[in-house]
Order: sequence, then structure tokens, then C-alpha cells
Amino acid sequence: MSKIKYSKYTSDIDFSDVDHVIIGSGIGGLTAAIWLAKSGKKVIVLERHYTPGGFTHCFKRKKGFQWDVGVHYVGNVEKGNQLRKLFDLITNKQLDWEPIGEVYDEIHIGNKIYQFKAGKEQFKKQLINYFPNEVEAINTYLDLIEKVNSRGGAFFLEKSFEPFLSKSIGWIFKKRFHKYAKKTTIEVLQEITTNKELIAVLCGQCGNYGLSPSDSSFAMHAMVINHFMNGGYYPKGGSDQICGKAVETLINNGGELYVNANVTEIITDKNKVKGIKVGDDFIPCTSVISNVGVSNTFDHLLTKTDKQKCDVDFKNIKPSSGHMCLYVGLDKSSESLKLPKHNIWSYTDHNINANYNPNTIAEATERFAYISFPSAKDPLWNTNHPNTATLQALTVGKYKWFSEYENQPWMKREEAYKKIKFAFEQQMLEKLYKLFPQIKGHVVVTEVSTPLSTKHFSNYQSGEIYGLAHTPERFNLSFLKPETKIKGLRLVGQDITLVGVAGAMLSGMLCAVTILKYRVWKIFKEMNA
Repeated sequence: MSKIKYSKYTSDIDFSDVDHVIIGSGIGGLTAAIWLAKSGKKVIVLERHYTPGGFTHCFKRKKGFQWDVGVHYVGNVEKGNQLRKLFDLITNKQLDWEPIGEVYDEIHIGNKIYQFKAGKEQFKKQLINYFPNEVEAINTYLDLIEKVNSRGGAFFLEKSFEPFLSKSIGWIFKKRFHKYAKKTTIEVLQEITTNKELIAVLCGQCGNYGLSPSDSSFAMHAMVINHFMNGGYYPKGGSDQICGKAVETLINNGGELYVNANVTEIITDKNKVKGIKVGDDFIPCTSVISNVGVSNTFDHLLTKTDKQKCDVDFKNIKPSSGHMCLYVGLDKSSESLKLPKHNIWSYTDHNINANYNPNTIAEATERFAYISFPSAKDPLWNTNHPNTATLQALTVGKYKWFSEYENQPWMKREEAYKKIKFAFEQQMLEKLYKLFPQIKGHVVVTEVSTPLSTKHFSNYQSGEIYGLAHTPERFNLSFLKPETKIKGLRLVGQDITLVGVAGAMLSGMLCAVTILKYRVWKIFKEMNA
């Protein structure tokens, strides 16, 4: 990541003239911060980690290897697309994108391989080639994808409405969207086809939202499918370029970012924000934007009384799933090893529900693996890291499998935990060697992460990567919007909108709209210039 001017938090920082304090430097928080800073607001971003970016950052290890931790590809960033314009706005047009290629995802069901090709007509044609007797089902499916996405925009825009507007017309937007959001993915797909193999292929990307077809909302599924319909893209230079360029934009517009700033409490009085605590330091302020997840905000930074006042209730919603990941460094280039740019979704059979609900680590690794090749996707990798390559392979990881080690220090947990990680590493390597035998003998660096690793760095208490689970129930939660019932407290992040970098950015934009109101037109004018 390019050098950017953020600082370590110290107790003598002067916050007296700050308009907005943002907790967490994930892309949702950074997006809100940049919009506000561009409007002349004094903005401070506080990050508990020693590096900013949340799931957009990369980590480095010996011999110059680095891996992304959350952004494996992004859709809808073709020039002229609204999401691309939003990226350009927060990165000052300094972020370049590399297309993955015609094939962006490959679904393996047992010994069969199905490719997802960029472009709706290509996508459709390829599916019909695989399933010539399912033309009607495929057409119906694509029509449903289009309907959900056409209604999704209005549904999320409603989250920024004033109460009177939400009550007068907002309910229409919600009702139209809930028609599809209230059903699970498997319910909808079983209504249009009985072909289990086709259903499995259509659900091949469900790891992008971390839920099985029987648990996920069809609306979530439809928006992910549509997001990548025109192909996948990767940030040139690595996923940390997203954060790096965004922080540069923030700093250049007068904002500030501090790392090692662990916010432990949001202080309220008479239903108004009065300040925050960073460790034992009290910092007075009247506006706080939380980007640390809804459950972290209400269960760990606020009182039970505050939670009740905001009508926040998590009893019908669970955290999304966790994962285990093997990071691999190789001593030859992606080209010489013939590694693909596209992602691999590998399943033992068409029972996707079982593949996403394993009982043991060994079963998880056997049944499912998602494999990404960041060095092959990045055209700058060979210049910056010659004669090397990277890949990462992940599967489902349940927090309960590791909970007995949760209070032990990171990188210093007991031998039993290390043995679990080593066994996973060996099993995943064997799976990789079967799929890509050419890499055997070239593995020089490996590292394993578990849900405990995710918790350590993100502070998500169950080691989840996607916040609140994207179930049908989630889309009925009225408190998942930027404004809360506590004056001066707002929320951003994937919990407010949708999973992933695009969803989190949308939440930041919506939050800025609720604050700036009619004055936001200047930012929209700049974005669409």
C-alpha cells in the first residue's frame, strides 16, 4: 500500500473542533468520512488495529509475499458504472482495475466444471449449454435476478429517508423488495426447477455471502449474482490500494485517521451522544458514526438502556459464518505455473446445503473450498514480486470448533490449537495438489487463519466475516439504517446494507446523505462529472 499520512493515537490529540468521529476504518466508515470531509466537515477516523482498511487491507510475510484478507474480486466497476463513479470519488480516480477475464468464476461439482462468463447473454448462453432442457427455468431465474435488483436500489435508498417520508412512501419500496427477500434461495429455485445439479451451480457463489441456500434470502443471492454478471475485477497493486487511495483522499480533504485507537465506549446522556472513550481517555463529541458492526456497537459500546431505546433486538438473527483460510506463497510466477485469474468454487457434490454445514474441520475441507489467485489477478505483481505467486484456499470455519482457545493470545495459543491448524493445512494442500498438481514442490510459505484470527483483527465476536447473516429475517430489521434513535449516533458498514465492499460503500454514502441532506448534491455533482 502506498505511504499515507495516518498517525498513532495519543492521549493529547485535540478533538475540540471535530464535527464527526468515525469508529473503524473499513470502507463504509472511510466512504462516509470522505463525503463529509469533501463537504467541509472536520472528520476523525479511529481504528483499533495498527493498520487501516478493515477487510480491504493486505498482510505481508517473509520473502515479500502478501495476501488480501477480504477483497478477492469486485463487480460493476466498468467505466461509467455508478459503483465505479463512487470508487473514483473516494479514491480521487487513482485506483485502477484489472478485469479477471471472460471467465470470472468456475464452479466444480464433483468432477464436473461449470464456468461463469462475463455478460448476461454470455452467462445465459453458457448455462443453457450445460442444461439444454432447462431453458425456461434459466430464463425465469434471470428475470427474477433483474426484478430483485431493480427493486433493491429503492429499498436501500429508503434507509436514508426522513421518518415522514419513510412512512408515506417508503413502505411501498420495502413491500416490493420483501416479496423476494422473505423467501430463501432454495425456496425460490425449487419453484422454478427440480434439477438439483442446476440449483447447485446457481448457488455456487453462495460463499460470497456466507450462507447455504436453505438459510440465505433470495434477495441477497440475486444481488450477488447480478453484482458479478458483467465479470469480476481486481485492484491493480492489490486490494489494499482501495484503502490506501481512500485514506489519501480523506487526508487531502482535511480529515484525519488514527490507528491503535481502541474505542471502548460511546457515552450518551438524555438520548444524545456526549462523547467516546478510547481506553480510559474520554473524548467529548456530539456525532459518532460506528463502522464496527451493529452487534459490536450495541452490545459492547453502548448500554442496555441505549439498545432498548433504539429497538435493537438480535434474537431472530445470527452472525454470518466464519471461515478457515490457507495462505500459500510459491517460488515461481503465476504464468510459469499456469495459475488462472478466475476463482474456483469446489464442491464434492450438488448438496450445497450439506457442503456449507459441515460437522468437523476435516469434513468442511473435504466438502468445500474457495480458491483465489491474487498474484495472477494483479498485473503489477510480477514487477513488485518477481518469480513468485500466491493463492489462498478457504472453507467454512465454525467458531465453536475453536472457542476453547479464544482467550489465549494471538500467535501464542497452545500446541493443540496449532495442531488443528496444521492438520487443516495438510488436508487443504492435498486438495490443492489434486486441482493444481504443478504447484507441488513450489510451496515456500504457508499460513492458516481461523475464526479466532478474524475476531482478533475485526473484533467480530463470533469470528464472522459478513456481519449479521443475510437471512430473510434480516431484511425486516427496521433498525438497520444509518440513523438511530440516539441523537448524534449513526451506523455504517455491511450490516446496514449488504455484504462486501460495494455494500459497505453504499452504507457510507447513505449515512452522508442523512447528515448533509440537500447539501449532498455537490458531492453527487462531483461524482457524476
